Amino acid sequence: MNFNLKDMFGNKSKDQDPKENSYVEESRPVSRTTVSQDKVLTLISEGCKFEGNLSSPSTTKIDGHVVGNLRGESGIIIGEKGIVEGNVNAVDITIYGTVKGNIKAHKLELKRTGVLEGDTNIEILVAESGSKFSGNSKMGELKPKSNIIDMKDPDVEIHDESKEKEKPVLKFH
Repeated sequence: MNFNLKDMFGNKSKDQDPKENSYVEESRPVSRTTVSQDKVLTLISEGCKFEGNLSSPSTTKIDGHVVGNLRGESGIIIGEKGIVEGNVNAVDITIYGTVKGNIKAHKLELKRTGVLEGDTNIEILVAESGSKFSGNSKMGELKPKSNIIDMKDPDVEIHDESKEKEKPVLKFH
């Protein structure tokens, strides 16, 4: 859209260039998701069925049917006709279709047409009105648990599995 500011607010001059003092509005397409769809390098298209675990270093889009676990180092997009029966683990996950499995991600976007049946372990959740979620959600930092046990912790008990479970073998206080 072009507007000539001189025409709108008076002070018209015939010897001035009409392009001078004009306002140009640029329109940019609105992105539907934070995971860039133009950078999708792996695609399971509509009508395809994939059985097995899939690991991808780039953004992956699922428009078909996947039976197995998905792991992405970048983002995973489940399209409107996409169905995943398995766990999904990625930095960013966007669901337009159906996932029957657990989710582990930094950010999960559940779109209006999205259905999730499973538990989530995420930091950021964006759920649009109309989306469906059935399961438990754990939110917070995704830090791996340490294998180090603080022996000075009064709640720590060490048990020997070969002996009765009711009697502690060694207890630190």
